[in-house]
Amino acid sequence: MVVDSQSDKILFVDDESSILSAFKLTLGRQFNLCFASSGMEGIDIFQKEGPFAVVVFDFMMPQMNGAEFLAEIRKFDQDVVAMLLTGATNFDSAAQAVRNGNIFRLLSKPCNGDELKDHLLEALKQFRTLRAEKDMLTQTMNGAIRAMTCILSASKPLYFGRALRVKRLAFQLAAELGISNSWRLELAVTFYYLGYLSLPEEVQEKVYNNQEVAPGLADIIARLPGLTESMLEGIPRLDEVIKVVKYVDQNFDSHAKEDRETRTLASVIRLSKNYDEVASMGHARPMIFEWLLKNRTLYLPGGLEALSKVRPYADGGPQVRSVELKDLSQGMRIKDDLRMSNGYLIAPRGTVVTDQFLAVLENYRLCYATDPFPSHIEVTMGTSYNDSAEIK
Repeated sequence: MVVDSQSDKILFVDDESSILSAFKLTLGRQFNLCFASSGMEGIDIFQKEGPFAVVVFDFMMPQMNGAEFLAEIRKFDQDVVAMLLTGATNFDSAAQAVRNGNIFRLLSKPCNGDELKDHLLEALKQFRTLRAEKDMLTQTMNGAIRAMTCILSASKPLYFGRALRVKRLAFQLAAELGISNSWRLELAVTFYYLGYLSLPEEVQEKVYNNQEVAPGLADIIARLPGLTESMLEGIPRLDEVIKVVKYVDQNFDSHAKEDRETRTLASVIRLSKNYDEVASMGHARPMIFEWLLKNRTLYLPGGLEALSKVRPYADGGPQVRSVELKDLSQGMRIKDDLRMSNGYLIAPRGTVVTDQFLAVLENYRLCYATDPFPSHIEVTMGTSYNDSAEIK
């Protein structure tokens, strides 16, 4: 088995320096090891030098025993593989810790070097298996959510068409800012707009177009993130996504230490959302950036600078032209609401034309004896509105 020194780090925690020295001597050449002489030091190293694949720790330590140490570690990382070292005199207590703490192996002290080496290799194998399963689950869940969003964007074009655009821009901003937690970002954007489906369609249109609504409706809209939270409550691993959704409409607090990463992801979504709201009105980028700059204190530091790189504001305004619907192509933006002859809204202004959107138009045509759409439609074109790159 090949050990990856970058991703397969192992932390040893033991208050006996002679044992740590022995581990370093016998195992240091083959494994990427870190050492701590107490539970508190172990927690500090775990936070500063992690992530770790495996943590091996003594049960009997002063100030903080092994069970207490593991309980703290699990607050930061549920996936790290834990192995507990214990002497015969405290075996029963250690066994109880195994049952309570999801411990991979219980090893007796002193532990033979060759045996420990085999245990570490098995622990690393277990970690890789867990990580592969988690990655597969994440990819499957994100793929399902992505497919659901595409369907919803066709049937509910207002907010899920916007969700696709906001998600695309948020991914580009995250990449520019060096943010890699893309799975939370993707799910949070989709779930942020989920609550809007609970509103009547005429209210959805008013809110989408930034029209004034009655105070009672404004209160309902403000509670939509809470509605989303209640719908998602209890689903494994979505608690972190729910946190992002709750922070989206809050101003970014540069001084807040709690949930820093969550607040950063939420601010990326808010900036992307606000950009799309103004762009959907048909404004050129210089005007969009003028509005955003007036409100720059709402967003994370560096956010607008990153936005100016992925959406350069000096590349000209939109070019408006009238085209036949059959000539619509990917990357065009619809200038005005596209409705059927019966008034049903198919796509709001600002919608970016995608292959899925073109397929929806064709399906609607096949369902009617006469074409339900106008013969021509105005679109905006040019680099300022060519925002149709797919999320990778």
